[in-house]
Amino acid sequence: MQPHSPTQAAEQLLAQYAEALNTAHPLLLPALYTADGVFMPNGVASLPAGVLPGQGEKFFAKSRLHIRYAVEEVTGNGEYAFVQATARTATTDLTTGQEVTRTSRDFFVLRQEGQDWKIYRYLFNSVRE
Repeated sequence: MQPHSPTQAAEQLLAQYAEALNTAHPLLLPALYTADGVFMPNGVASLPAGVLPGQGEKFFAKSRLHIRYAVEEVTGNGEYAFVQATARTATTDLTTGQEVTRTSRDFFVLRQEGQDWKIYRYLFNSVRE
């Protein structure tokens, strides 16, 4: 069943994204992006969706991640939707066991492709607690 609104679609898509990260399955990530989608993480170079599996494998070899998104606002109509969210993450270094928690402001541009909404652009920045 397809979501009835862009807000429902955004919440569903972000839940799928979090599940792929929380279960350390980076191979699932490109399917959540448009073919020309781009991930723009805080403090490092932008990454086309196609390279996310390789970069994710490197990350998950060293770290475990738990992320939870809270959708704050969804606006837009037609082909694009703009999503403001807050993410809470806990990253554990697998070598030392040290855990770092963070909160970030996350911004997604979603694009509708057929009946599906996918990530066209995703960027975030960390917030001081």
